[in-house]
Amino acid sequence: MADKRITEIRRKLSWYYAFALGAALAFAVLVGVTAFVPGAGSNLLVWGTVFGFCALVVLVFAAVTWRLRRIERDVDASRSDLRNTGQLLAEQVARREKAEASLREEELFPELYPGPVLRFDAEGRVVRGNRAASELIGGAALQGRLITDLLPGMTLDDARQCIRAGVLEPRQVEWGRRWYICHMRGVPGHSTGVLYASDITETKELEEDLRHQERRARAILDGAADAIIIVAVGGIVQAVNPAMEKLFGWKHDEIVGRNVDLLLPELFQHHSGDRLQVLAGYARRKPTGPFDRVWHGRHKDGKDFPLSFTVSAYDYEGSPRVSLFVRDISERVRAQALERQQAEQLQKQNLELERLVTELDEFNYVASHDLQEPLRTMSTYCGLLKADLGGNLPKRADEDLAAILSASLRMQRLITDLLEYSRSGHRELKLDEVDLQQVMKRVAGDLRARMEETGGRIEYNGLPKVLGDEMQIGRVLQNLVANGLKFQRPGAAPVVTIRAEPDGKLVRVEVCDNGIGIEEQYLDRIFKPFTRLHGVGKYDGSGIGLSVCRKIVERHGGSIEVSSTPGQGSRFRLTLPAVRPGEA
Repeated sequence: MADKRITEIRRKLSWYYAFALGAALAFAVLVGVTAFVPGAGSNLLVWGTVFGFCALVVLVFAAVTWRLRRIERDVDASRSDLRNTGQLLAEQVARREKAEASLREEELFPELYPGPVLRFDAEGRVVRGNRAASELIGGAALQGRLITDLLPGMTLDDARQCIRAGVLEPRQVEWGRRWYICHMRGVPGHSTGVLYASDITETKELEEDLRHQERRARAILDGAADAIIIVAVGGIVQAVNPAMEKLFGWKHDEIVGRNVDLLLPELFQHHSGDRLQVLAGYARRKPTGPFDRVWHGRHKDGKDFPLSFTVSAYDYEGSPRVSLFVRDISERVRAQALERQQAEQLQKQNLELERLVTELDEFNYVASHDLQEPLRTMSTYCGLLKADLGGNLPKRADEDLAAILSASLRMQRLITDLLEYSRSGHRELKLDEVDLQQVMKRVAGDLRARMEETGGRIEYNGLPKVLGDEMQIGRVLQNLVANGLKFQRPGAAPVVTIRAEPDGKLVRVEVCDNGIGIEEQYLDRIFKPFTRLHGVGKYDGSGIGLSVCRKIVERHGGSIEVSSTPGQGSRFRLTLPAVRPGEA
């Protein structure tokens, strides 16, 4: 491009040239006019002068223009040479800087990179490696090894493809019990490839742990007894476990991708719209448990069956999901129906039992009044007859009256004991805190006459408290102690010892005597009603006392048992509930 000053000069010369040419033309016109005036000179001379002047002006301006163009071309040539020289210098400087940067990168990058870095040629041989690569892979013997030996599965064609294409897919490799991901870049102009590796051991371990957890979760799902259904947007079944296939009859490939209302039509029959939203609504209302009512699912063959299920809503990668845990409750429904039937039957039996108890109470009333009244009359008139006749009765008649009187008294006692046995089974327990020490003081007072008669004694001290009906517990202790005094061993004064000690929630009580004892074959019989081991008249009683004791103890939630040695005595062991803090 021409210099601006030259362009300005050319513009001014153009103006001057136009002005001079105009002046010459004006001068020529003036001279021509003058030539036609009379007395003027020769016309040829005038026109020659005008032509010469114009030619001179044109030549002068032509010479000046040509010279200016020569100067302009020389300036442009000088400028072009200067520009080319500067461009060459700039390109050389850029190439030098790029080479220096490459050299610095060559020297610094492999050493500063924390992981292994390898450089390999087109033949796949390692040309160079950084310190991390030398320490990890091969030390001094690293150089010259084939890259295919260091990366299992990599071929020489892969190495050449990396150099040609400039990049290769990353590969994972295990070096020194640690995992690395190797990125490879090629430099086609230098027929060189670079491998740099990053340690991914922690990521690999995390992935392995996640896979392990996934396998464990899958094993749990596959082994779960309940059917599990994963529902995605729109109510589409996304996944199921084997229990679901067994419960509903649908195979995995048959149900996945279809709508969940095929399995639970009753649940959605009154709802429209997205089935997932319906389930999510149930999950919000019942977040931790099955529904209150019994729902029915539909088997593949069209049959309905009762079930219960739990709904859990969650988000998976920003998409809503619902998990259904379904359980077949057919057995439970049948059991509940059977339970209702049994409850109704039990209620009828309870009513019948109440009727029988009422009849038994009526019998007790009759027995306590109507049956005992004739016996009292018989014993009374036997006494009156004996008093009226006095000593006039024959010996045989006196013995008969005595036998009648004894039999009526035994019958009266038998009826009394029978009433006591029947009442002990259904009389209401009045549970309270019972001090066994005080109970034994009362029992000992009641049995004072028998102790004086037999010369026996009762030993007890420091007895604890129990929870029970004081009157009935007193009757148990009185029966056991009375038996110990009654069944006296010949030639030995009876001694009855009562011991008791707490044992957790129970109190263990022992009643020991030194009487005649009980043979082993009779130990299981003595607690049965009206069981007597001795003939009538040898020992008084109806044989019902131990039966009453066992019934009372069992009604208190305890137990009673006996061990005995004939000729040495017996030991009765019973348990009663202990008094717990804050309980009366």
